[in-house]
Amino acid sequence: MDRDGASSEPLHARVAARVRHDVRIGLYQPGQRLPAEVDLARKLGVSRGTIRQALAALLKEGLLETVPGRGTFVSNQSSKPPAGLIGMVLPSVVRARNPELIAGAEQVVSQAGYSLLLGISGDERALETAQLERLYAQGAAGAIVYLVDGSFQIPELRAMIEREFPVVLIDRHIPGLPVDVVMMDNLNGGFLATQHLIEVGYRRVGYIGTDNISTSSIVERMAGYRWALTQYGLDPDASLVCTELRRLLSWPPREPEKEEHNEQVLREFLLRADRPEAVFVCNDYVAFQVVLIAERLGLKIPDDLAVVGFDNVAYTDYFGVPLTTLEQPRHEIGVTAATLLLERIAGRRTQQSERIVIPTKLVIRRSSSWAHMREPVLR
Repeated sequence: MDRDGASSEPLHARVAARVRHDVRIGLYQPGQRLPAEVDLARKLGVSRGTIRQALAALLKEGLLETVPGRGTFVSNQSSKPPAGLIGMVLPSVVRARNPELIAGAEQVVSQAGYSLLLGISGDERALETAQLERLYAQGAAGAIVYLVDGSFQIPELRAMIEREFPVVLIDRHIPGLPVDVVMMDNLNGGFLATQHLIEVGYRRVGYIGTDNISTSSIVERMAGYRWALTQYGLDPDASLVCTELRRLLSWPPREPEKEEHNEQVLREFLLRADRPEAVFVCNDYVAFQVVLIAERLGLKIPDDLAVVGFDNVAYTDYFGVPLTTLEQPRHEIGVTAATLLLERIAGRRTQQSERIVIPTKLVIRRSSSWAHMREPVLR
């Protein structure tokens, strides 16, 4: 257990939380004797004094009891929440394709005899942290986490991982954090989108994205865009890149200030004489707004501006122009993340952390091709 003081929680309280969690997930059963203090201290990497403080707190709350001459035992009267909980924290349950993500995870955990316990962060770091702590306190055996955008400094999550609480991140990762991750091949997705536009015949290929440019998935999609340009002998041109948009959390948008800001930025970008001929857009919601503003400006899709999105949400022909996009198989991501988490809980994964990258496919529709395509083409 980390002792560097990065967490504001006292070390003995963190040790108590670890033992409490181990009891609640059944590692220590009611009536079972705990390891000797010296063994617990060695296992957790703390002093015996810290162990004594932690055990004293657990004795006081009735989780543990002592038997003179025999040691410390889990109380037979200890109250335990329902066994077999797997937590899942994500920004929203209704956002496009998140139900598929949840369904994939639910399919795996229910087959293994667990129940899936959801926590909604609402794209707020404080609420995300509170949901993680709630899942831990309720005895979840592990958690699948779709992190919100923002700082990579998440001490609460780091502390849980240091307690050896199993966590699998999805969609995005945190550099330097030793934790399992299941994510899309965003790098190759960005490459495929840009490659397609170049092979159709465009040379002034731009990128339009949101201002969360430090988020790993966005970083990788932009890198894929630049990679394709260089592979085809085109120099990346900063004037063809726009990353000043704000994230849209739904479509149609329900955040007027963001919508108005984005419209102003896109109008300025698309009205320039040296605007791009085609654009790869960071996600489908933003791509929809690009198409909307382009048509308001009198630009025809794809004759004047070709557009490729990312996600393949259910209503990609929202404006009557079917959107070329990258497929993001959310159900498969949910299945894979839950499978990895259960294997970690069961001890079948012994390496410190693992990253599983799910391939993506380009779905070609009318927004990037002059041909009037009746059916999408997978590549």
